[in-house]
Amino acid sequence: MSDAHGYGIPVWQAPESAGHRAPASGIRRCHTAIVGAGLTGLSIALRLAEQDREHDVVVLEADRVAGGASGRGTGLVGPRVGPPLPSARKRYGDDTARALYRWSERAVDHVLAVCARHRIDCGLTPGSQLMVARDRHSMVTVARELEAAAALGIDLTAVAADSVPDQAGRCLGGLRYAPTATLDPAAFTRQLATTAERLGATIYEKCAVRRVDRGTRLVTDTGEIVADRVVLAVNGTSAGAAFRTGVIGMRVQAAATVPLTPRQLADLDWLRHQPLIEMGELAPYYRLTTDDRLIIGGGCVRRGAADSAPLDPTYLQAAAGLLHPSLKDIPLAYAWSGPIGMTLDALPVIGVQRNGTLVAGGWRGHGVAASTYAGTLLADYLLDSEKVGSTIDHAFPIPRGRARTLPSVRPVLGLLDAYLSRLERGAARSLGRRRSGDSSTPKTAVPAASTQGDENP
Repeated sequence: MSDAHGYGIPVWQAPESAGHRAPASGIRRCHTAIVGAGLTGLSIALRLAEQDREHDVVVLEADRVAGGASGRGTGLVGPRVGPPLPSARKRYGDDTARALYRWSERAVDHVLAVCARHRIDCGLTPGSQLMVARDRHSMVTVARELEAAAALGIDLTAVAADSVPDQAGRCLGGLRYAPTATLDPAAFTRQLATTAERLGATIYEKCAVRRVDRGTRLVTDTGEIVADRVVLAVNGTSAGAAFRTGVIGMRVQAAATVPLTPRQLADLDWLRHQPLIEMGELAPYYRLTTDDRLIIGGGCVRRGAADSAPLDPTYLQAAAGLLHPSLKDIPLAYAWSGPIGMTLDALPVIGVQRNGTLVAGGWRGHGVAASTYAGTLLADYLLDSEKVGSTIDHAFPIPRGRARTLPSVRPVLGLLDAYLSRLERGAARSLGRRRSGDSSTPKTAVPAASTQGDENP
């Protein structure tokens, strides 16, 4: 690390001069109360305030706006929600698998539209995502995804090995998702907040909700909010477990280098419009920021959403060096970890609980587009819920208010930790083989897949 101040701090940190909002005090009544000031909660608040100026909406945030997953991600905006397409077809059938993917495509379009409509300045850069396979196992996964997409009428582009940029390194081929984008996730989140406030929403910070009584009364350390409807938009934070959404909180890591030199940018500027994602569990991925820093993610995942220190910055440093020889010793100006929300079946939780509370979370680290879009659709459901024929089915193809989860007992959690450690060791071994130059497969085009099956979650 070249800058000790960047350890545990995302590159999108808020300016020191950024103001803070006060917590709630006393008893406050409102139409809708939202727990969580991330992308989901703020998208709900913005939509409600935008569509109905008389609708009194309150957002309660335990930390600061963009203090959780929404401000600590890497800003990739792309399609894909739920399990891979072959698994989705097998579990849910073609119609639902297709609906899930189409929903995720609309989510990307929605983010672009929100940024344009509200003139949100967050470094939005449209483009595509290039996913590459480094080994035969990954190539089979790529081929199965392409085969499933073709069967569903989904337009994914196969990328032959000789069409991948030389700077992407040795690979067997891949696929391209489009349209996609990159952005500064914290700036996007903070500007959603200020836009919602300008339209009449109220946001309280440092205002953790300790419990929800009777589904309508939110109790904090300094006050109470009594609402007609409550929305839990807490994703993978500890509040997700407390509210029994079934979303499991975990942490992943990322880093940002010092700004690249003009010579380095000459070779890597293609990453600005085409982030590179390696196929495989915890495999590295890369993008460029608007101020010419390389963002690297991958390598580690741990149970628990607390803490912000990077999990293994040496992995991120090594991954940068494998992308381009001149990056072998490039300093990491920032390295951090952030929470993500996982579910056992890889589907997000979007729906209504038995007591009428709305829930949205479990984005699996791919939530910029999905959470923003889901928040907007949940707001529309709230506005239309009194109308005849309005159902939560309009918000998501597989709505539910809670996911099946693991029992919080030591033996089970120990098994989960062992599984995550095995994934980390596998990612480290894969990176080590590449560093040593071990490659058993020549650079070839994408093969056709003859079988399909479930992938690891």
